[in-house]
Amino acid sequence: MVDATKGGSMRTSKAMCLVALVVALLTALSVPAVATPPQGLRASYANPVLRSDGHVDPAATIERLQAMNADTYAFLILKDTSWDDLREFLPAAQSAGITVWVYLVPPTECPDVNVCDRYLPYKKDYEAWGRAIGTLAKQYPVLKAWAMDDFNHNQRFFTAEYTGKIRAAARAVQPSVEFYPVVYSAAITQAFVTSYAPVIDSVILPFRDDPYRNTLWSGSLRDQLDRLSALLARKNRKLILMVYASTLSATQVTPDVQYVSEVTEIGMQYAAAGKIAGVIQYALPLTPGRKQNGDASMSHGTGRGALVLTVRGDQPTAAGNYAAASTTVRLDPGSTSCRMVLWHTDNRTTNDPLSYHLKQALVSGHQVWGRDVASEGTDWYTSSPVDIAPHLSNGVGTLTLRLYQGKGVTNYAVVARFDDITLTGCQIVNPSFETTGGWTYTRSGGPVLAGQHTYDPEYSTSVHAAVGRLYARTA
Repeated sequence: MVDATKGGSMRTSKAMCLVALVVALLTALSVPAVATPPQGLRASYANPVLRSDGHVDPAATIERLQAMNADTYAFLILKDTSWDDLREFLPAAQSAGITVWVYLVPPTECPDVNVCDRYLPYKKDYEAWGRAIGTLAKQYPVLKAWAMDDFNHNQRFFTAEYTGKIRAAARAVQPSVEFYPVVYSAAITQAFVTSYAPVIDSVILPFRDDPYRNTLWSGSLRDQLDRLSALLARKNRKLILMVYASTLSATQVTPDVQYVSEVTEIGMQYAAAGKIAGVIQYALPLTPGRKQNGDASMSHGTGRGALVLTVRGDQPTAAGNYAAASTTVRLDPGSTSCRMVLWHTDNRTTNDPLSYHLKQALVSGHQVWGRDVASEGTDWYTSSPVDIAPHLSNGVGTLTLRLYQGKGVTNYAVVARFDDITLTGCQIVNPSFETTGGWTYTRSGGPVLAGQHTYDPEYSTSVHAAVGRLYARTA
């Protein structure tokens, strides 16, 4: 005799299990599992040490990574020799315990743009790239992830569906392999996170002060990290901050050691707080003793440092926009006057329109000197001596040097500089911009920028040491 009550109970139990399974699957699709890049990762990307034959030198590259206290290296696949170099690099990285990411370029960055027939060995077939990377990761467990450059510029190609397929292709071979798209800040929207969070593991964020594209101003970084990390956290995903340690294209001022240090330090603070996964250096040159690509001294005389103020082309400004550097000025004991002379220059000539970009000096809010960028040539000039003591209160005041917009521009680029401030009867800190500190930098909003730039003829050695000191704090 069949027990109908028992059979009904079994059918109910099976139905409940089926419902629970469906709910679990839907939940898994809507709320991704927590991504697992190691917290506080310290990485560098590209620019390896090369042998005389042009191939990557694994031992020398790893030695420089270890000396910099980096624990991760993103290996760029770009040249037709890159894939073979990666396969030679991986055993050495495995022995050294250096985590490796494979860093691919999208169709818009292929050697033959968008065609990719010379992007070897797998060309435009990113599922094949994924399977090959998964195979290498299975052989060399230090290979943990792969990244895609300029991902958001290629979203028509890398749809969420296709991204899921290429990620799955790697994970079908080695389930632990993660996928990191490189996405600029403006593209990390709620819509992007909702669509792509299920098919990515973390996001690499290159910081360039978007939308103003520069490596001079770091003041907007914290806001970007706060806003974007919170957005990703809703889907259990994290940011990896990319710091431009090598020249960024279409910018007016190359990153110097101080800029790289400032951005890296902020990133390390956010990683320590658990808000982001870590920091990766963009193309930090690992070969010692090299100058920064495209860099030159911006200082007056024999020095290396200068105050630099810029507006890029094709970026509109409004009348009244400015960027400024300010410091405290103090009378010497017993002095009743404070005479100031400025060295100044810019890259505009007398053939350019007047009344747009204005170089100014203010003391406690009072303008004491000014020049239009188009009123003189491109040489260094000195201002006439001016006594600023009448604008000091009890012998103390604020000296401000700034670039001010007399009229708004639509496409009128400029690079203006100040250096070697001479004061008689009074003092400021760092008058020649040869050391760091002493000045604070502000801007009213928009693309008018201010910052100190210090030229370093052995930039690669200096920036390597500076980042190494910061990375050592969590090594």
